[in-house]
Amino acid sequence: MGVRLSCLATAAVLAASVWLISTAQDAGQWFRSRDAHQGVVIAARPVPDTPEAEEIFGKNAAAPRAGFLPVELLIVNERAEPIRVDLERIRVVQESEQFDQIEIEEIALALHPLPKKKEPVGSTRIPKKIPKDKNRTKREEAEAGLRSRQLRLERIPPGGQARGYLYFDLRGSSIQMSSAFVYVPEVVVEPSGEKLFFFEVSLKPYARP
Repeated sequence: MGVRLSCLATAAVLAASVWLISTAQDAGQWFRSRDAHQGVVIAARPVPDTPEAEEIFGKNAAAPRAGFLPVELLIVNERAEPIRVDLERIRVVQESEQFDQIEIEEIALALHPLPKKKEPVGSTRIPKKIPKDKNRTKREEAEAGLRSRQLRLERIPPGGQARGYLYFDLRGSSIQMSSAFVYVPEVVVEPSGEKLFFFEVSLKPYARP
């Protein structure tokens, strides 16, 4: 168990490293929408389709299949000072509706649920046998695939950039890209503590005709 998790984590780190190397080469063509001011550029690209998600994260980590929306973000710091972005406060907004981020473990569990215990309704007996968890490997692979692409770098040095995915919970809702945007409320300049104006990156360019 421990060896398998370690191998998955190592593979995730290596995949993320190789992927980030290509950032400067394809970022300009990859993102259709961005918001830029005060020396900071933030671009966004949603992945609402299962086939594309499978190509990016792996067949067992296609978050849209379970009602989640991966959004790729590119944050470029063109200032002479470092900046810090509060990633946890980033939301996807659609008119009056707001979609929060979701933990990777919850996505993996929704994609590959735990086995259900088969007990008669109202029974208070302790199950004699715990059902075999046939989805454990798939859950681990899903977590590794999603985590390897996750945006985690909050402090961005002068002239630097951060790129990765955040995952939003759309379960029970539908989203129209034509009216949705990514809301980034807090970007702070260090060490002065100056707070920049918020960023809104429209997802309209990704709306289907």
